[in-house]
Amino acid sequence: MPKLYEYFGLIFLFYSDDHDPMHLHVQHGDREGIIMLIIVEGNLVELRWRNKRGAEMLNEKERRDAEQFVRAMKDDIVDKWTAFYIEHKRITPVRVTRRVK
Repeated sequence: MPKLYEYFGLIFLFYSDDHDPMHLHVQHGDREGIIMLIIVEGNLVELRWRNKRGAEMLNEKERRDAEQFVRAMKDDIVDKWTAFYIEHKRITPVRVTRRVK
């Protein structure tokens, strides 16, 4: 279960046995949500949330912060997805200490 990023209390990660479509698990404390990235011709056109079975969903502010982060980091997330699931490379987690725009 590689951790990708830490961002102001949010933890973004892949589960090692995950599947398409491209998505991230986002945790904050005991809460967790799954955010799917809908990408068409290289463009991020939509983010869709779904509940993680057995976990309380992130609150509205956490989801907003996570969406802003994912939009800013989309290219890096795609690179990490490719590296991990296709090339079977290890992912080094990154702690982001500045707010993304």
